[in-house]
Amino acid sequence: MTNHPHQAFIDELKIAVKELVPTTPAELIQEAKEILSNLEKNPSVTSENIHKAMTEIGQKEYPYRKAYHDMCDGDAETRLKKLIYERIDEEVKRKIEETVQYVLLEDFVKSELFEEMLSADERYQITNAILLAKEDLEHQCTDECTHKQEEYDALIEKREEEVRVWQKMIDDIRLLGIASPEHASDIHAACDRLEEGWSITQRDPSKEEIEKEMEYWKEVTSQEGDEE
Repeated sequence: MTNHPHQAFIDELKIAVKELVPTTPAELIQEAKEILSNLEKNPSVTSENIHKAMTEIGQKEYPYRKAYHDMCDGDAETRLKKLIYERIDEEVKRKIEETVQYVLLEDFVKSELFEEMLSADERYQITNAILLAKEDLEHQCTDECTHKQEEYDALIEKREEEVRVWQKMIDDIRLLGIASPEHASDIHAACDRLEEGWSITQRDPSKEEIEKEMEYWKEVTSQEGDEE
């Protein structure tokens, strides 16, 4: 089968869809899969089409992902370590326990110290334990969202409002370009960049960054009006 002209972007989207949090609504997962399938089958789609799809899916999944992590991330590292320690030999646990008091376990695994401190067998024990522990932790977090449904739903609503407010701010910045044709292309590009934050494959939008852009372009366009 011939690769898609934008296979790298397709692969990136494929991984992101696969990694949607378990509490993502089934209909949204299905929608994301259908969008991915349509893009994958169409070699004429542009990279812009794919990035637009990434942003569209990301903006929809954002409230569920953030609410899921709001519920679970507070003590996630502690729970993860406990699940890992249950799966490794006591001697291996003793070797690493003091070190990982001060760093994230996954950062330790990526460090040179991990290679220096442990034998190949011990390293395998830990990396395998991490994979299994993450699966268990995901099940725990999903169960927690289910058992505390009202709290989880409230967090989703909070994050949905965040999406509405932040997108409205971006839209308001874009409107400044209509009133200021001289800066319209720069304002449009700035808004496109801000909206990329919604993409399922990118970092999340930043309220501070949006506010900073709003303040900057308001100042620029007001100065333009003063000069007239």
